[in-house]
Amino acid sequence: MMRTFSGLLFVAIAALPYLVMLGSFRSDDPATPASTETLAILSPHRREVRQEYSRAFSTWMREQTGRNVTIQWLDAGGTAKMLKDLESRYAAMPDRPGVDLLFGGGIAPYLTAIDQGWLTPVTIPPDVLSAIPPTCAGSAVYDPSNRWFGVALSSFGILYNRVIIDRMGLPTPVTWEDLGRPEYRTWLASGDPRASGAVHMCYEIILQALGFERGWNLLTRISANVRTFSEGGGTTPREVANGEAAAGMVIDQYAQTVMDSVGSDALVFILPPHATMIGADSIGALRGGPAPDLAAHFITFALSETGQRILFQPAGTNGQRFALYRLPVRRDLYDQPVAPRMRPYDLEAGFVYNDALGSRRWRLINDLLGCWMIEPQTDLAAAWHAILDAGADPDRVAALCRPPVTVAGMETLLNQWNDSRFRLETMNAWSEAARRRYRALAAGKQPPPEPAPNPQG
Repeated sequence: MMRTFSGLLFVAIAALPYLVMLGSFRSDDPATPASTETLAILSPHRREVRQEYSRAFSTWMREQTGRNVTIQWLDAGGTAKMLKDLESRYAAMPDRPGVDLLFGGGIAPYLTAIDQGWLTPVTIPPDVLSAIPPTCAGSAVYDPSNRWFGVALSSFGILYNRVIIDRMGLPTPVTWEDLGRPEYRTWLASGDPRASGAVHMCYEIILQALGFERGWNLLTRISANVRTFSEGGGTTPREVANGEAAAGMVIDQYAQTVMDSVGSDALVFILPPHATMIGADSIGALRGGPAPDLAAHFITFALSETGQRILFQPAGTNGQRFALYRLPVRRDLYDQPVAPRMRPYDLEAGFVYNDALGSRRWRLINDLLGCWMIEPQTDLAAAWHAILDAGADPDRVAALCRPPVTVAGMETLLNQWNDSRFRLETMNAWSEAARRRYRALAAGKQPPPEPAPNPQG
């Protein structure tokens, strides 16, 4: 009897996996995995953003279409790594990247994706698109060919800690130039522009707003003032809020997040007048994605009034757990009571930011910054401090901050920057030249001559 029972139990247990598998193929039960569709999104967005969009989109799809959808978020680790991930995917499977959408990272990665042929147009209902102006403060909000669409607007500025500035007797920052003042040495925070698209945008904005030579001069002094370069863009506002740094360059959403969490007027976020821009944080459907229908639905949802409210409505509203502190692209929503105080469509452009230029030289600028400012930051800071302690001789400051290339030289380099051997050799030469320059200046010596890169390889 016992053996018979044990045998039946063994058969039942052995058959259980097959029964589960059979059940999983049933399509009439909405609770089963077979009835749930998956949308794959490659994104640098933080966890709170992902959770809110997953929750709200799943609800919207059930209400609008009766379909059950879950989102698979893929994180490559930042804008530059996100593009590298896409490059690898399309190299391995040219027509099947395994991802449906690219979401976040500004505009520049989408221009790169267009050049590579990775994005596909998406048709959006006319009543949805008509609520979104095509430009904001001189910058495009969506692609006229419908290959990318701005979902949120972002501004880039300076976050500073009023308490620390008063306590240390530092000048209140109003312009980008203020961050390069000698008083700020060791009191600035910055993320690594190679790892964070938002941080990269702050650096590129300065280069474009001031011109390359003047902008490079300022970025050198800013980098020399930085305590240490952190990995992502979210560390800087936390360091400023904690009093570890007095100020830093940040994107508006990170600034507002820490300002809300601190719960006081100690933190101030400002936009340098006539020297910043409003940019679209975008979304685009990838060619060959596994679920193009779901991708189109998600873009439509993100641009709808329901999807746009996620960006700014307070936590606890309509089931939302986190406040995202973003600026919607729909202009009509700024008339709502809980809308952001900033009205980006009313701002005048201080200068015209060149999205195409920023996208084209994205990697080259990152490599320049890495070789000349980030990796040798200890030597750079030592040279800067030695120059300041010796009286800040203008000629020595100019020698410290001299750009390693001209604008014309960058154009030449761009023609060969996809040659991995040439790129590596040039970067190695830059790194060595940077160390020699900074160490010579720190020792009170004239820096040695620096050979120009050979554009012929």
